[in-house]
Amino acid sequence: MSSTGSLRAFVAVAGWLAVAFLVFPVVLTAVVSVGGSPFIEFPPKSWSLEWYANIGAIHRVGRATMISAGIALAAGVLATALAVGIALVLVRAPIPGKAALTAFVTSPVAVPIVAIGIALIQFFIWMGVAFTWYSLLIGHLVLVIAYPVRTLVASLTLSNPSLEEAAASLGAPPWKVFLTVTLPQLKPGLISGFLFAFLISFDNYPISIFLVRGALTTLPIEVFNYISQNLDPTPAAFSTLYVLVLTAVILWAESRYRIVSLAVSSGGGDGPRRA
Repeated sequence: MSSTGSLRAFVAVAGWLAVAFLVFPVVLTAVVSVGGSPFIEFPPKSWSLEWYANIGAIHRVGRATMISAGIALAAGVLATALAVGIALVLVRAPIPGKAALTAFVTSPVAVPIVAIGIALIQFFIWMGVAFTWYSLLIGHLVLVIAYPVRTLVASLTLSNPSLEEAAASLGAPPWKVFLTVTLPQLKPGLISGFLFAFLISFDNYPISIFLVRGALTTLPIEVFNYISQNLDPTPAAFSTLYVLVLTAVILWAESRYRIVSLAVSSGGGDGPRRA
């Protein structure tokens, strides 16, 4: 076998091992969730679906789900709306320091989440608005805004500016060009950016743990509290159900809007550029 063939084989094996390493915890959780034992054991000695029925036993699971969904929906909508303007500036506006601005906007992806949480809680205490719905929303917004920015930058980079120029040359005002030409081209980035922001906000724990108190708790925190007090497979059942729903949503969005393709496009290169 040639050196090139050996290298390709090594890369393929390494890739599949990496995939197996990432998938194994999910498979392990799914298997544990259908075990009949009241304790977590692998492999299970018996099989049962009772832990899926026991998900309702998680403390305030309904209220926490509604709070998480409300925060995630608001954070997703606001982040996507703000990301449209930011992406237009990064791709189309002739301003200096685009690389620095891009790094600043996307910095929450690189900065440790715990550090962001500590900084946010100190800021909100100083402002006198800590432990409120609004402070929790702002914290999630800071965390997730980088994702719609990256997908919208990718959409704008792959779009055709000549269509906008043609519309403007035919007499369409800027606002009409934006609504009828620019936004339709951004639709994949809008949908995928919103989905990324919503899903990341919905199951976020490290930011939320610093910003919630009392009745204002999110679903991940309630699940973690259950784990700290119980050893049964109920959290495994909840996690498996959540992964299945999340996988279905991502597969649907990928088949319709190419969200994985946009994520790959937005992650490469030195920065935004025109096509």
